[in-house]
Amino acid sequence: MFRLFLSTAASILAAGVAHGASVDVVEYPDGYFAPDTDSTLDSPYYRSADQDWGWTHGAISPGFLEANLQISAYDVDRSSGELDEIFALDGANWISLGYLEGSNNEYSYTEFSLDSSLFDDIENGLELRIDIDTADAGWIVTLAKSVITTDGAVAPPPTPGASAVPLPAGLPLMAAAFGMLALLHRRRS
Repeated sequence: MFRLFLSTAASILAAGVAHGASVDVVEYPDGYFAPDTDSTLDSPYYRSADQDWGWTHGAISPGFLEANLQISAYDVDRSSGELDEIFALDGANWISLGYLEGSNNEYSYTEFSLDSSLFDDIENGLELRIDIDTADAGWIVTLAKSVITTDGAVAPPPTPGASAVPLPAGLPLMAAAFGMLALLHRRRS
């Protein structure tokens, strides 16, 4: 019974973790990411047109099947015409991923699904850049973090400094299974 349980628990853990789910976060002190909410509206974090910049993610091990990019930004007024464009370096070419979405005066994520043509770049450390206020219309934005997730991993909260990453889905299940094992063992003793 004990061996069967261990075998089942190991299978659950492998299914929940081994398929390549990972999270890579770029945030303060890299680039111009705001270190905390108190700095949101301060220079050099609250940036406008002609204050564009870029950053590079860490390498992610191969074997993942899907990848997403979440950019946490403050004060994105897309519905009012603000255009802040995100680009990824695919080999030697910068490709547009799209524009930031969000709400006035709050932090939120814009999620971009990353095409498999970028997987080799992700495995080597994906380079990104932002073209702030592409129309040069006077918009200003602050970034808190850039997050790449693979195979269903969950990004941390979008506010600066918030770095708690939830456990992969298989780990709580594994913990519950070990709890049941302890209970069964205690009853047998």
